[in-house]
Amino acid sequence: MAFHGQNYQLVTLDDIPDAIRDEFPTLPLDQYCDGKFRHRRFSQYRIRHTSAWELELLPHRPFCQATQFNGVTGGLLREYEPLRIDPSPLVRAGAETVPLDETLEWQVDVHQWRVIVNDETRGVSVPEGPHQDGHTYSMIAVVDRQNIGGGQTQLMTLDSDEPFLSLTLGPGEAIVLDDRAMRHYATDITAPAGQEGHRDLFLLAYNTWPERRYGETYEAAVLNGTW
Repeated sequence: MAFHGQNYQLVTLDDIPDAIRDEFPTLPLDQYCDGKFRHRRFSQYRIRHTSAWELELLPHRPFCQATQFNGVTGGLLREYEPLRIDPSPLVRAGAETVPLDETLEWQVDVHQWRVIVNDETRGVSVPEGPHQDGHTYSMIAVVDRQNIGGGQTQLMTLDSDEPFLSLTLGPGEAIVLDDRAMRHYATDITAPAGQEGHRDLFLLAYNTWPERRYGETYEAAVLNGTW
């Protein structure tokens, strides 16, 4: 499998184990969001290819993004609890879809999210609006949708807010994209009046090891505004 001519590829995931599905209701609230709509865990890995892509869990550190990529919570060191599941199948699916250069080592961020919506909570999928994340490749993988509308994934060129692709990823579906070539967005989720719904997903981000988004040097550059 390889990228579509517009620098993205849709992927059907293998069956997702119950051990992963059962983790989503336990995700802690994301304290950095303005509203109680997102719950989240986060871990980082170094991967290398031998006979397959092998993962090395990196020592846990805060998550941070440059303000040029995130105008809402960029420039902050955000503390999240680490994943409690093994994301190896998802990491390999993204790596094989691109496919990543097997002669290089890569660094991967893995975010596990639940976005909820009810009468008191707006189901904000992407607080920062259409954006790039500053990574080389990204994968958005949906695990579950319950009692919701919306949550439509949209891809835009760098110079237009009009999506060239709009689709609703169902459970077990993912999209891998070249983050340098486009912006992405997802519409808010909605639920019937008086009811609650949720959207469970993973976001994975890939960078070569020399361009890693990890460690004290990277964090200092983000905080100093030099990244």
